[in-house]
Amino acid sequence: MVSPLQGASPRSGPRQSAGGPGGAVLRRLRCLVEHGRHGLRVHRSVVGNAVRVTAASCVAFYLCRYTLGLTVMSVYATFTVVSLGVLARIPGSGRQRATTVLTAIPAGLVLITLGTLLAVQTWAAVVGMLVIGFVVAYAGTTGPRIAGAAPGMQLLYILPCFPPYAPENLGQRLSGFLLGAILLALAQRFLVPEPDTPPFLRLLADAADAATRLADHHGGPLPVQALARAHRTGDALRPSRVPPADLPASPTLAHKAMAHATEAVRTLLDRLETLHASAGPGSSYHAETVVLLQGISDAARETSKALRRGKRLRPGEGPSAAVLQSELAPVRAHRAVDTLERLSGDDRLVYLRRRSLVVQAADCAVVLALATRLMLGDRSVERSPAGHTFSYAQARAHELWWQRLTTHLTPRSVIFQNACRFALGLAAARAVAGLLDLQHGFWVLLATLTLTRTTSLETWSAVRQALLGTLVGAVLAGGLLALVHDRDTVYAVVLPVVMLVAFIAGPLRGLAWAQGGFTLVVATLFAQVSPVTWQLAPVRLVDVLVGSLIGLACGLVAWPRGAGREVRRSMAGLCAAIADAIGYTTARLIDRSGDPDSLAINRALVLAQESLAQYHCELRDERVGQPDWPSVLVAGADARRGERLLPGRPGRIAPQEVGTWLRRAADRAAAEYRSLAGHLHADSDVPREDVRPLDIRALLAVAPSVPRDCPDREARALSAALLLDSVIWLDALTADLDRIRKEM
Repeated sequence: MVSPLQGASPRSGPRQSAGGPGGAVLRRLRCLVEHGRHGLRVHRSVVGNAVRVTAASCVAFYLCRYTLGLTVMSVYATFTVVSLGVLARIPGSGRQRATTVLTAIPAGLVLITLGTLLAVQTWAAVVGMLVIGFVVAYAGTTGPRIAGAAPGMQLLYILPCFPPYAPENLGQRLSGFLLGAILLALAQRFLVPEPDTPPFLRLLADAADAATRLADHHGGPLPVQALARAHRTGDALRPSRVPPADLPASPTLAHKAMAHATEAVRTLLDRLETLHASAGPGSSYHAETVVLLQGISDAARETSKALRRGKRLRPGEGPSAAVLQSELAPVRAHRAVDTLERLSGDDRLVYLRRRSLVVQAADCAVVLALATRLMLGDRSVERSPAGHTFSYAQARAHELWWQRLTTHLTPRSVIFQNACRFALGLAAARAVAGLLDLQHGFWVLLATLTLTRTTSLETWSAVRQALLGTLVGAVLAGGLLALVHDRDTVYAVVLPVVMLVAFIAGPLRGLAWAQGGFTLVVATLFAQVSPVTWQLAPVRLVDVLVGSLIGLACGLVAWPRGAGREVRRSMAGLCAAIADAIGYTTARLIDRSGDPDSLAINRALVLAQESLAQYHCELRDERVGQPDWPSVLVAGADARRGERLLPGRPGRIAPQEVGTWLRRAADRAAAEYRSLAGHLHADSDVPREDVRPLDIRALLAVAPSVPRDCPDREARALSAALLLDSVIWLDALTADLDRIRKEM
């Protein structure tokens, strides 16, 4: 179903020109080439990381063990490199990874100190593991870099929290950690470093340039090249396309402004694409539409220049959207109403659609300019005349961080669930290892840490692979220990080779290879630290088995269905939040009443996005069809955009007949979303019948005209302009709901 105000999608326009068999062959070849390039990049990244970790860990171990003769320091230096270089998944270029490792040093010193001191009693170590396990895992809410480093940081507490209780060795432990972290940072930066990625500000600037080119088009033939560039630059800003280390995902002021600007420029490009593609070739625009397009072009061009310079701005500097804001001012609304009065029939519907698209694009251009000034240091930005709020501009850093941390502090958050699951599993593993006095008990916790997954099915799959790999690795390690015995020189020569092979084979060939290779690494390493026999290999196997069973038990007890159930709950919550947003936004539009909760829909969107991201990472039965959950996120974003923008517009919906029509339409849309939320929450089938579209013709029948000699012409013009955008907003939500139901 196409809604009466919906034009043709830009994705059905010029970008499908390469049709036919020839186009299909070319697309297939491009996909194959891109797949091959991706495979080469993955192999290069894995090999490069293996080389860096092997070099840094071997230098650290040989220096401490054979030059300084400090065995404790050698173990901690080596395990620091392995934990932060292999167990952790720190994203980014070589420079970014090195920065993350160096930034983690203070936290690592604290974790090692706490682990050393709490090893005095088993119960103290268990309580410490419970608290630290949760805090470190939950810290991943603050950004991809911290989330990637979290598994490695867990090991920095796990290793020292086991007997012997030796606070006198704290100096060696901390020194080993510092040495390992510094060597790893140097290796990440200078030894086969990961290539730098385009700065995020450049991606924003490219998108602003594309918006400038689209806004410079004022009718005539379709701007095919400009549309293609807009699609390409907008797609480059998708979270799935941006490298995790470059995503503006932290709760800092600059990152919040970047995220705000990203949402604005992507929406700007989408509205301009839809405007031009739906207009068709040879069409022309009305004068007020051309004026707005010119203002959008100027604002986007200035924004691009500021982003490319990247210099810090003082208040009042940078891109200005004053001209564009003046065109959106209430005194200009009468021109659109005049044009609407001269049209009739279907021409009015077409004009309403174009007017709404260009006004939304202009609003986004204003937001883009103001958010750019904010991210470049102008904190005077707080509110634009169009009603866009930048309340976080005046917030203090600790307030932004606290808001982010508390957002996920709910059992409905998959991040909270994962943190609880890992904390309980690690605490249980520490208690079992301490009570049973297991040799090398930290291997139990290491197995629990690396094998626990978010669903019981995925955990069982990981455990099977890990046990198979560990068994093979234990057999090979036992043979190596029995053959070489106590000849340290042989182990020293073999260690780099074993490490390199293990750290390459694991990521490329799977978990079984990773566990088997790590078993060989552990045996080769510990054989140089203290006298060992072939019996070390079966001890390793037993510890991995115990840790696997604990991880499997936690997977069965704590949210065994993972995000599969939670994604339906969070989407149901988002649909309910959409319904609430429709209700109080409409109430504020009609009679300026209502009790808005600006954080409710934003919180629901965040939880739904996190649940969906976790859901996509889990093993599932591919034979079972999956709903089109991203469509629900699109509806949430549309509802949030209307809740933020429409009540701040000047004017008031009048007369009473129009307000009654709008309230009735909004109530029907809200009821449909609440019904959908109920079906999702109850885990029942969603009806797939079509959603009834808005009766725009009935609205035009009751909407009054605005005569030129009307004494309150300006107020009525403002009411007409506000009604126009409100109808477009409701119509978009209705179309979203229709698409969601058809895809469920």
